[in-house]
Amino acid sequence: MKSMVTWTEVLQRITDGPDLPIRGTVVERDPSRSPEAESFATLGPLPMFVGAVDGARIWRHGEKLRVENPVDMPVFISDGVVAWDFVRDRHAPRLGAVNNVRYLGSAQFLLTRRIASEWIGDDFTRPTGQPEESTYLGRACWTVELAPPERKPYPIQLVVDAETGMFLEYRVDAVGHSYSFTDIVIGGDLDDGLFTWTGPSVSDEDLKRRKMAEHREHEAQKHRWFEDRVTNKSLRVRVPMDLAPDRIYSIDEESGAFEAGLKGGSLARRPRSDLDWDLRWNGVVHRWSTPEFDWAITMRDFELDAEALTELRERLHPGAPVDQMDI
Repeated sequence: MKSMVTWTEVLQRITDGPDLPIRGTVVERDPSRSPEAESFATLGPLPMFVGAVDGARIWRHGEKLRVENPVDMPVFISDGVVAWDFVRDRHAPRLGAVNNVRYLGSAQFLLTRRIASEWIGDDFTRPTGQPEESTYLGRACWTVELAPPERKPYPIQLVVDAETGMFLEYRVDAVGHSYSFTDIVIGGDLDDGLFTWTGPSVSDEDLKRRKMAEHREHEAQKHRWFEDRVTNKSLRVRVPMDLAPDRIYSIDEESGAFEAGLKGGSLARRPRSDLDWDLRWNGVVHRWSTPEFDWAITMRDFELDAEALTELRERLHPGAPVDQMDI
């Protein structure tokens, strides 16, 4: 059905609302995905990314959101200030601030409002034609197709609720993939208790500390295995090291100063001086002086012991007396 509404008017409703209470069910249709697979996951530790579950039950009012799976177990809850992620443990969710715990995933456009800045650029921001009036689940809607950017192959089709600007259906007809509300109620009242969790929860900081402790214990177990099964004796050996510079950063012809990059470190010298020498190097820096020059070297991946430094100095300035050493 042709419409007199313009894309600009539709876009204004999409971005500005109004935000009315919404409850309903979202279903995914994806020919490439196993019907048993759940499409949510937590990547982290933060932020937490949670995708919609096939057949999910949805309650939303502004920034408040509740998502349950088809067997009435919560997946994600937010009161607009904090959020609870139930992916790790459906009985003791992970709790975090809402700016870190966000509901994203492939069905996010049905559950969050796209702000104006998201319509800048060419990533599904431009219609292929005039919006058309339609009816979806008994509600007055607009249907619009958005053109893909050059890097993506197919357009997407959207069904936009005319009253609220919320997406009721998101489709890619070329591959038969869609997210759709199969039932929806807009308006009325929603109990604030839907958007909070009063049961046990675990803070993200606690989880990070627990994971670090588990990681340290796992590493310790591997080291104990090596000591028991291989050897617990020292394996310290001397190996040949080539400290020839592979990059020369700076040279002063008059004074003889230079700074050079080594394979895994840096080497520098300057005319001997009592002034501070800020090389801006990280890690351990070994310094020494001859009558003519101050010298410095640092290595990132291994430590130079006294024997190695003595051998290096003999190569750099054989026979020269050395003082002001740091070792």
